Amino acid sequence: MVLNVYQNTSSDLLHGYEYFCDTFRNPYLNPDGFMPCSPSNNIYSRESHEKFKNTMLNARFGGTMEANKRILGQLPIAAQSFSCSPYLDTSLYSYDEKWVSPMERPKVVGEYPIRFYSRELGTLSFCLYTSVSRNRPTQDRRRLVAFTFHPTDPFAISVQRDNLEYIVNFHIRKVYLPE
Repeated sequence: MVLNVYQNTSSDLLHGYEYFCDTFRNPYLNPDGFMPCSPSNNIYSRESHEKFKNTMLNARFGGTMEANKRILGQLPIAAQSFSCSPYLDTSLYSYDEKWVSPMERPKVVGEYPIRFYSRELGTLSFCLYTSVSRNRPTQDRRRLVAFTFHPTDPFAISVQRDNLEYIVNFHIRKVYLPE
């Protein structure tokens, strides 16, 4: 049953998306009851969303309609393209969303490892390293990486595209045992 039809610039639809984001993502897939991090249930995710929105509002040739169009252009969100991993929960970890985010889409490869800091302690918890080809200069190359995180275990897969070459990495938690 269709309840309503909205334009891609609708402020009402944007309001619904911002405050009820989880209903657009099908969070009922996780039987353990873990709710994925989103602007509707996490203050840090909301802050990030607001920064993104304000950037578009204040941009040259931006404005309310353009911001609405850009944010609502992400809909519909395919359930398989959103990661509900606790490692991407911004209430647990602080990380640069420029390099990795819960939306599983390619990002530009950074020169340094992606650092995850504990929100509770403020200390470095772990890093994700992307492979770098050392035999070729990095300038004038298009390098993208997409991460897929396991929903509960400390495991991630990254697929990196370096021009025409694909590199797959498996990221497994490194445990230090006392001797």
